[in-house]
Amino acid sequence: MNRFKKSLISFSIFLFQFSIFFALPAITPSVPDFSGQYVYYRDTSFERESYIGIVYYDESTYGLRYYAPAVKTKKDAKPEKSIYILFTIDSKKENLELTGERILSAITPEDTDLVNYIHDFIYEMTKRRQNAGEVTAPKSEYQDYEQFGGNVTLYFNPLIPIFNLEKIVSVDKKTVLQIVTAGQLISAEDQSFAKFMGIDEKFTDKNHKFKKDKKAKPVAISYKATENSAELKATLDSSWNAAAENFYTLGNLSVFTVNEVTSPMEGQIDVLKRRLLLGTEFVYPNWVNQKIEAKTTGTLFTQVSYHAESDTYTYDFKFLREIDTKTVGLYTLTVFAGAYEPNKKYFNAILNSFE
Repeated sequence: MNRFKKSLISFSIFLFQFSIFFALPAITPSVPDFSGQYVYYRDTSFERESYIGIVYYDESTYGLRYYAPAVKTKKDAKPEKSIYILFTIDSKKENLELTGERILSAITPEDTDLVNYIHDFIYEMTKRRQNAGEVTAPKSEYQDYEQFGGNVTLYFNPLIPIFNLEKIVSVDKKTVLQIVTAGQLISAEDQSFAKFMGIDEKFTDKNHKFKKDKKAKPVAISYKATENSAELKATLDSSWNAAAENFYTLGNLSVFTVNEVTSPMEGQIDVLKRRLLLGTEFVYPNWVNQKIEAKTTGTLFTQVSYHAESDTYTYDFKFLREIDTKTVGLYTLTVFAGAYEPNKKYFNAILNSFE
């Protein structure tokens, strides 16, 4: 269970951040970006599987990285490719102006086109985000974008860091650029952005199996952070062990927590919503298939995350119950994919018990 606990600790540290935040020139995001937030996109304009990522360091420093896994087929063979460039900008200018760059990866003369592509990406995406104006809710913009075949539709969402860009779709309904993951670096040593190697959407998990104990009895969970806090309720069963008043484990297969989270300022719920969707150290949530469901008692976030260090997948459920403008009740349920897939009814009953 150590990897679960490590992820939960990293996650809880960054639920709310209220240090200085930054933005690209001439852009005022409705959900602020914070240092260490990053996004990766799958770019289908390349013949090979390719990703382009951007990370936010401070008001004048960004990192951009192109990554393509090795190609090993009978007809074709290409080595793995990774190009990482650190850019500095003049944050006081209305338009993007690069003031310096440092290439952090080894490159060859054959990589010139890729270096130019990275330059074009930050310029073009900044301009198109500026053209989109305010993004306070999901919206789309019809624009001409030559690199992606001409007329395209850009889809924006304020919960996505930096460009707020979710995907680009061509006139023939093909998705040419798509967010695949986003995360939050937790320290200067966190290499999650620099070492991202893609996500396999087809996964198997034969190492984590669960069979419901038919003799297990329901156990009502009730938690109050303080005497005056709202009561947060859920129902588990006697198969679960209480590691703390608000922390439960199901063997080495699943973790359940419940917490009250308070912001020092009002109107920061969307900051928390974004944070719920971001991965932690070497944990990459799949944004392509994630779900955000509004329910009568709150909002349920569902993701499948790839844990790169252990080469495993988990289903991650986070339920947000808004108590007032500054306070939320937060339930989290993390289950290894091999345990969840054959037992959806069992775990979904736990989700449905959140009050």
